[in-house]
This record gives sequence, C-alpha cells and structure tokens, in this order.
Amino acid sequence: MRGKIFTTDEANRMLPLVSRIAEDIVATYANVNLALQAFEAEKTRAETGTRAEKEARLPILRQCDADVANTLDRFQSLIEEIEALGGTVKDYERGMIDFYGEVENDIVYLCWQRGEVEITHWHSLDEGFGKRRPLPVSAPAA
Repeated sequence: MRGKIFTTDEANRMLPLVSRIAEDIVATYANVNLALQAFEAEKTRAETGTRAEKEARLPILRQCDADVANTLDRFQSLIEEIEALGGTVKDYERGMIDFYGEVENDIVYLCWQRGEVEITHWHSLDEGFGKRRPLPVSAPAA
C-alpha cells in the first residue's frame, strides 16, 4: 500500500520531528530487548526453582511481563507516529526511515537515517539501504 508521495523539500521539513521520534524508536527498541531478556531470565529462574520459589517469583514474573507489554506499547505508538507522518521505519536499531517520493518519474523511497541533516538519497521500492543513491541535483529556479 502506497501513501503520500513527498517532494524532498516536504520530507525534509518534517525531519526535526522525525529525528526526535527516530531517537525515541532506537532507545525504546533497546528497552524492548532489555525487558524481554529480563522476562526470559526471570521465567528461567521460576521454572527451575522449588514450588515455593516458583510461587514467590510469580509476582516478579508478572511485573516483568507487564514491563514488556508497556514497552512494546510505547514502541508501537512511536512506529505509528512515523506512519501517521507518511514514513516507514526500515531499521529500529539505526533509525532508518523511508518516505515515498518521485525521482525521474518513478515512485521511489526517499531514504533518511538518524544523524543525517536532510534527505539526500533514494532507492527503488524493491531495493534497500545498501542500494541507495544520491538524489539528482535540481535545476535552480529561474
């Protein structure tokens, strides 16, 4: 499903907001992984203990489960924020986000990653970040 087709200028104007959300996505993704690891570690401890130990660990396990759910909810809401702006998150660890755009009459992805000041690259819809190319230089207005 295709969304809005952005000009480079339109997409670049959103980058201050997109950049802040991308920072939150990267941090929250790391927190999701930490919460999952804590849950798995607690689950293993609960499974290997005596019956009394298992029962004592149940509230801790429930809290770890709630932590995972809350962190996942936050993560999902951040993804939805990017999607509401017309972007697609391509990499949660690096903060890569694509926007539909047009280059040489073809619909493409305008490609941006965390740390870049503006969108300067694109790639075709069936290619990824490794195939990105510099945007063509626009002719100055007359």
